[in-house]
Amino acid sequence: MYSNNIINEKDFQYVAIKEGEKQNVVEYGDVLFTLSSETPEEVGIGAVYLGNENVYLNSFCFGIHIINTKIAFPPYLSYYVSSTPFRKFIYPYAQGSTRFNLCKVDFEKASIKLPSLENQKRIYSILSHIESKTETEKSLLDLYNSQKQYLLRQMFI
Repeated sequence: MYSNNIINEKDFQYVAIKEGEKQNVVEYGDVLFTLSSETPEEVGIGAVYLGNENVYLNSFCFGIHIINTKIAFPPYLSYYVSSTPFRKFIYPYAQGSTRFNLCKVDFEKASIKLPSLENQKRIYSILSHIESKTETEKSLLDLYNSQKQYLLRQMFI
């Protein structure tokens, strides 16, 4: 969750669930948050599950299931939960002095304003294209750096 704002099938680990053990199932579109951290800035780091396998939530996180998909577009939420306005919104819910915890009860009562579903889809499309372009440019930069290193080695033979 700290490294990705989208969780899919390749991002989770397997655990053994004992018979009779109750676990919370994570479904497509669920928004997951970290519960605790050493700094208040890292409490409530969010990610959205966009996979289709049955997975379970660990005890270090909690999730919000999006019931009404007519008001929230889960891929958009993956960007929204890592945005500066949302981070500023969630910051007051971090409580503690040496270890900070998200006050889940207060957070669950809060209301979050979202753009219209159409605008969420439009924003997601733009942001995902920018992210894709950035990844392409990073790959290209790595190739140029490799080429540069090769050419420099050839100069000093």
